[in-house]
Amino acid sequence: MLSMEVVWAVAFWIVLIIGLTWWLLFLIAAGYVISVVVTTARDPRDAWRRPELWGRLGAGCALAFLATVGYGITSMKGSLRKDPTDPCTIDDDLMGNHPIMDWPLSDTSCSGYESVPTFVNPAICLFAVVSLASMAAVITTRRRARARLK
Repeated sequence: MLSMEVVWAVAFWIVLIIGLTWWLLFLIAAGYVISVVVTTARDPRDAWRRPELWGRLGAGCALAFLATVGYGITSMKGSLRKDPTDPCTIDDDLMGNHPIMDWPLSDTSCSGYESVPTFVNPAICLFAVVSLASMAAVITTRRRARARLK
């Protein structure tokens, strides 16, 4: 059984690697999405029946998801500088600052202002939804292809 120190150490290294290589993940994700566009442009009628196309789209969106999380982590303002004497550490309950949705990267303890750029949290949610939908499409198209062969 793994100890909690090992789990935290692995989580730290994963966050560190994603935080340092988010730009490379964006480039690889863009390559996946470009390959999907090129494949679709070459054969627009039959391309959407291929599970490989959906797999590439899902992998590209998963990498874009990780890249956006890495960018959001590295661009957060003040999340690593929490000082009790800093006037920007107002409790959310005292301010009545309860967001409608708990975003993946959210820190509104500085007078109700979000600490990440505005596009980061919606992009994270969008890439996660498209990646999950693509994985469902892989399963569906693969089952339909097997059914046609029988």
